[in-house]
Amino acid sequence: MPLLVDIRKKLGDFELRASFQADQGVTGILGASGCGKSMTLRCIAGIVRPDEGRIELDGTVFFDSEKKIDLKPQKRQVGLLFQNYALFPNMTVRQNLLTGVKAREKDREKADRLVREMIRRFSLDGLEGHRPCQLSGGQQQRAALARILLSRPRLLMLDEPFSALDGYLRWNLELELSDVLKDFGGSA
Repeated sequence: MPLLVDIRKKLGDFELRASFQADQGVTGILGASGCGKSMTLRCIAGIVRPDEGRIELDGTVFFDSEKKIDLKPQKRQVGLLFQNYALFPNMTVRQNLLTGVKAREKDREKADRLVREMIRRFSLDGLEGHRPCQLSGGQQQRAALARILLSRPRLLMLDEPFSALDGYLRWNLELELSDVLKDFGGSA
């Protein structure tokens, strides 16, 4: 079982209780607005610390309240695509993508080649020098997803990736994302 989540987190009057197992492939977390879907993803990624419970991926324990284990986000190798894409606003597309690859690739020439490949793969040609505010929602999403994939995550998590897009753009990006997930090969 690749992903095991059994956590609790108190947030004011709300208590998040999430318990599930996700096998290899694509898993969806469904629920009403405000039920804790995004908070669950943030706990898995290590951005938010649960009050108690356990999170494990492929035998690696990310969090265990009883054993006092809480891996830092950088050690979890989890890619989380936020609802707002979380691109660095002061950086160009190319610079944003380089932040995804720099952590694992010290060879500058190889890092540049990997970024160029992702720019081509995600149809961002000609946008390398643009900042996020100069991109459409779909372009921002593709840049953010390319940056995450450049970091080679073990687990890819998408937090409502189409919520801010119009119907036509949503349809096109759903098709593109389907292809990306097939190529990814890990759990999503």
